[in-house]
Amino acid sequence: MCQAPAAQTAASGAEANARRNAEGSAAKAALLHAIAQLKRDPAHYLGFVEIHIEQGPVLHALNLPLGVVSAINASVRLSGEVIGTPSHAGTTPMHQRLDAACTVAEFMLALEARAAQDADSVATVGQLVVPGGSVNVVPGRCQFSVDLRAPSNAQRDRLLADAQVQLHHICQRRQVRYTLQETLRASAAPSAPAWQARWESAVAALGLPVQVLPSGAGHDAMKLHTVLPQAMLFVRGQNAGISHNPLESTTSCDMQLAIDAFSHLLHQLTQPTP
Repeated sequence: MCQAPAAQTAASGAEANARRNAEGSAAKAALLHAIAQLKRDPAHYLGFVEIHIEQGPVLHALNLPLGVVSAINASVRLSGEVIGTPSHAGTTPMHQRLDAACTVAEFMLALEARAAQDADSVATVGQLVVPGGSVNVVPGRCQFSVDLRAPSNAQRDRLLADAQVQLHHICQRRQVRYTLQETLRASAAPSAPAWQARWESAVAALGLPVQVLPSGAGHDAMKLHTVLPQAMLFVRGQNAGISHNPLESTTSCDMQLAIDAFSHLLHQLTQPTP
């Protein structure tokens, strides 16, 4: 079997990588150029409205097909790790353990209780990892995520500050160390009053009760909020409003009501301003 010299093979590989990098750079530049060409002038638009399934249980619990969004909640995400001491699960007395996982568990419960003190604040630890964990070893490390959301930036920031204090005190009492790093922050996006009023009027025109509620989930309107007045309409979700789950759904009847409400909103825009 013939074999190419090593130097020639290395050169061919380097040339292929260089070609792929060049093609990738060209494609990226073309994509960025195309996106820039799509940019629109906000001055040419009256506002931005969005219809979305609620992704929550409120409308389902109230037996209402539609809800008007008052604001998209502010949020902050963090990545943390508690560092204790791994030790034998059978020989380490309970009062001598520096258990990283138990520390995070205590913090999770404290965070749950703190968020429950606020109206519409939520706190979630959705990821837990014990690196190198074993059934017979006291966890020496525990990594975790934190997701905090609230209707306003100020309420979110108070929740965050209290969470940081709680974690510090728990780790200090348990004699373990920790790190906590912010990974994402998004400001609240309150609905523009005039556009929220249009949605409320449209829902009322259908003979439905007007239910106003905040959005705990992020949406496109959250980004458009920085350049345009915006407001959202929620459609009731089925199965107790469950979301991020295969059971998430809504009905054709509720979607038709959302379409009818949107038609009413558009009709309002054709009327003379009072």
